[in-house]
Parts: sequence; C-alpha cells; structure tokens
Amino acid sequence: MLRPYLMVLGVILALAPGAALACGMPLGARITFERALLIDAGPRKQLITTVDLSDADPDAAVIFPVPAAPTVDQPAGGDGLFPYLIAATQPLVEQKSRYVWRLSDTAGAGAPPGGVSVLGRETLGGYDVARLSADDPAALQTWLDQNGYRVPAAAAPILAAYVGEGWKFVAVKLSAGDREGALSPLRISYQAEDLIYPMRLGSLSDRPVGVELFVLSDHRSELPALSTTFAGPLSSLDPAPTGDLAELLSGAPYLTRMRSAELDPASLTDDFTVGRAASDDPYREAVTVYTDVSIAEDYAIMGIFLCLAAFSPVSFLLALAIRRRIRALAPAPEDP
Repeated sequence: MLRPYLMVLGVILALAPGAALACGMPLGARITFERALLIDAGPRKQLITTVDLSDADPDAAVIFPVPAAPTVDQPAGGDGLFPYLIAATQPLVEQKSRYVWRLSDTAGAGAPPGGVSVLGRETLGGYDVARLSADDPAALQTWLDQNGYRVPAAAAPILAAYVGEGWKFVAVKLSAGDREGALSPLRISYQAEDLIYPMRLGSLSDRPVGVELFVLSDHRSELPALSTTFAGPLSSLDPAPTGDLAELLSGAPYLTRMRSAELDPASLTDDFTVGRAASDDPYREAVTVYTDVSIAEDYAIMGIFLCLAAFSPVSFLLALAIRRRIRALAPAPEDP
C-alpha cells in the first residue's frame, strides 16, 4: 500500500517552529523540502507533489489552496516518479583531481453564502482527504478548527486572499505511521487557464525556502525566481520512462526542471505562474566535481614531484654552487 503523502496544492498554513514553507504548509509538522511535477495538458492541470516531513505531532495535517475545484488521488507509479525524474535529468558531471599537500581529517524539500462546502471526502492510503470550497474566510477557519486543523493566526490574511479569489482547498490528515521522511505523492487535478504553483504562504517562513519543480508542457518553461537545470523533449530522457511512469508523463512532450534552495521569504508575495521560455533549446546543467589528492600521502606523485624538483633550473644551480663550495674548501691534490 502506498504510504500516504501529505500535501496540498497551495497552502493554507501550517506552522511548526522553523518550518520551511512553500507550496505545502504543514500543521503540527515541519516540511524540510518539497518537489512537484506540474503538467500542462490543456485546460485540465495536474500537480503531483511530495514533501520531506519531520517533527510531526499526533494531529499533523496539511492544507493547500487550489485555483479550482480539485480531484485528488494517488497515481500508480507515484513513488518512483521523482527518483526517476531526478536521475534522468541529473547534471553532466566532469570529475577533476585537485592536488593538495595533505587531506583534511573532516569531510568537506460553490459554497453557500457565508459557509463551507465539502466537495468530497475520501481515504487515500490511510489519509483523510477533504476537498473544500468556501466564500468566507471566517467560515473556513471555523470548519478547520472544528475538524482538528490548527491553523495559526498569521495565515488569516493570505487565506482570506485565496478565498476571495475563488480558490478551493485540500485538507489532508496524516496517518500515525507516516509522519517522517518523504511521503508518497498525491495528484491534484483542476481546471484552469494558467499553470500556477502556490507560493504566497512561503512569505511566513523564518528561513529560506527550498523548492524543486518539474514542468511537463508543450514547450520549454521558465520561472524568473528559479534556475533551470534541465530542459528537453521527454523523448530525450535516458532511460525512457516505461509502464506506470510512461503513463504519468504522457500529458505533454517537453520537460523542464527548475529549482532554488534559498528563496527569500520576503520575495514570496505572489504565486508562481509558469511561463513559456523564449526558445525550446535543450539545456542540461554541467557541474565539476573535484577530488582532493594528497601529494604527501601518494608516493607515486611524491616521487614525480621530487624528480621534477631535482631537475629544475633552481636545483641545478644549487647543486653547482655546492660543488664549487666543496672544491674551494677541499685541499688541492698533491702532484706525484
């Protein structure tokens, strides 16, 4: 059985002390990093998302706002989705040796007026998932309070803005056995014109926000706040996705990977609307990985070093000077 996952599409707000917040905000827990795949396949958008979770208490939960009435499920093959995408789009790695004298000893994630409407409620992998619509922030707050979702007061202005814009919400209560580590992905689908990744609640974080987005669309995508690490046709992935993964990734032909480990919370005043890049040129990030090699501890390198030193011009002049000095001090040989 899939381990339920805990996330929702925008965020109503959670707050565990020191939580790093972005799209998903935990209630009574801490999200250390989050990843999402956004699929833009016509008017029906999909968000498949997962988070790394820690420090969850017995009443841990997560809530996310979404632009329209959502459906929620756990897709087949979801547990293998992000490991596959990360491996298939990893940077090109160039390995180089860096010589040092000696190695160091240390190693260098439509409600009725004034009310809340429950659009649906289901159990997914042991999680209680409620899909909500509201036209009154106070009514939504009351429903959440009555159903055991402890939303902090700081969330109120952002929550009210989402309600005023007609967003819906997905509320997820975690099961007792799934409160630590990476949770199995949830897929949230909804009807909308734009592909949006909710970020406004990230402004409440007390530390930089880390997020990684994969976007599947007809063309290369971009977000000014994130750096692109991969862009290319889905057909260029090696190995190619098969089985359930191929089905999950069948919505559009072009994949873009973007990320930032340190978004400034003060900059997160709006949600991320994914845009089309100026061109569909493929791109893959290249990184250089250095391996330190100790000269003092590698006898072969030390031997080469000493040989080079012995035959250098400075060594030659030094040897010549020593020879002359010895001759000057030594007595001249007697004639026979």
